[in-house]
Amino acid sequence: MKKLAVILVLVVFYWSCLPAGKAGSEASFDRHLNAGLAHMRNRDYALARQEFSRALNLNPKSTRIHNLLGLTYFHEQNYDMAEMYFQRAIKIDPQFSLGYLNLGGVYAMKQLYPRAREYYEKTISLAPGLVAAYYSLGAVCFQMGDEEAALNYLSKGFELEPDFLEKHPDSLVGLPMKGASLAELYFSFARLYAGRQDLDRTVDYLKRARQAGFRDWKRIEQEPEFEKIRDNPVIREFLK
Repeated sequence: MKKLAVILVLVVFYWSCLPAGKAGSEASFDRHLNAGLAHMRNRDYALARQEFSRALNLNPKSTRIHNLLGLTYFHEQNYDMAEMYFQRAIKIDPQFSLGYLNLGGVYAMKQLYPRAREYYEKTISLAPGLVAAYYSLGAVCFQMGDEEAALNYLSKGFELEPDFLEKHPDSLVGLPMKGASLAELYFSFARLYAGRQDLDRTVDYLKRARQAGFRDWKRIEQEPEFEKIRDNPVIREFLK
């Protein structure tokens, strides 16, 4: 099955607010946390989990540690265990936006798209500036056949940070995509970059759309985003 790299989880080293450790345990908590993060950087998720578990013993209410433990399982594609820890994080703190974002990622990978959409929308309601949620939600909406909503969410993410996909490659995971959805998603990215007159990236995504089976090239003539670059010879090649 063809796959698209889509944002589902934020960079694992995002520093959320930490609840205070028990008296006399803060240094030990930080030591295990930092050791776990070092193992995460090396993609040694089993060792990272050991350190995070030790930190959790010192501070069982740490939303960040629950989130990090969930991420160790997520990266190992153990989505049931990842879900358990992300759910514990939002139970401790119902305003913990990263927990909802990562649960959206779990449900997307399980292909439970309506539920993924629900959690991504909750993420945005809690943290309207969280760019990853818009890109992920757009991809999920494409999977559900809601192309209007998909383009709306992608556009919002694009407005906030158009280079997000390129700047955060470590935050990408493969989301299985149906062929038509994948082609349409690539073409939508081409539209967004065309609107910024970014010729190189427009062409890049048009090529990806073509490889994914996109054939409705007359839309280059119709979509307003292509207006200022559609006469470029490179763009005209797609209309032949």
